[in-house]
Amino acid sequence: MPLSEHVFDDGASLATALAKAVAADLRGAIARRGKARLAVSGGSTPRAFLCELSKQTLDWAHVTVVPVDDRWVAPDHPRSNERLLRETLFQGAAAKAQLLPLRRPAPTPESALLPVLTQVANEGLPLDVAVLGMGEDGHVASLFPDLARRDIGLQSSGRAPVLAIRSASAPEPRITLTLSAIFTAPSLYLHIEGAKKRAVLENAARDPRSTLPIRSVLAGAPVTPSLYWSP
Repeated sequence: MPLSEHVFDDGASLATALAKAVAADLRGAIARRGKARLAVSGGSTPRAFLCELSKQTLDWAHVTVVPVDDRWVAPDHPRSNERLLRETLFQGAAAKAQLLPLRRPAPTPESALLPVLTQVANEGLPLDVAVLGMGEDGHVASLFPDLARRDIGLQSSGRAPVLAIRSASAPEPRITLTLSAIFTAPSLYLHIEGAKKRAVLENAARDPRSTLPIRSVLAGAPVTPSLYWSP
């Protein structure tokens, strides 16, 4: 399972290079069909990248952005990925982009799943670009290792594009894109920082028996993922 690898001395230089690469892909999609669709991960790692991406010159009014996943918390909650996107990416000219939030004002992700799934399927897919992070436990999106044992969301085809998730690894219920949705993107990036995460990635890549979700990405992606990594 080959990776197109890009190594940087620090997170700042990684963020700038990744933002330029993603923006180029989005410009290409807009040139081909008049619009572009982007899925991006949340958490602390992508903050600098998202800020840099907001500064890139492109026709943001024709870009649709979908969170790869989100916690089932209020949109102004500190752990909300929707809040992260509004604070970082949706600034300046990039505020003209369309956001498709996964969170709804409903008590549970299960109760809102159908309208979210319908909107993502109709307005967010197929993707042009997906940028994935990875946790130190090998999870991607909100697909955690304990879900892999139950084969939840990790099939690359034939599954719903969005799932409601409850995992022992996560303090809140979540909603997430599945790999079948993520793999619609012809440009797939892995944004990983730190030596510990790099070791998890390499171990999953070497071990065909690994059940970590990142292994499902490496083994199942229809395109060669581009790894952007800094120590």
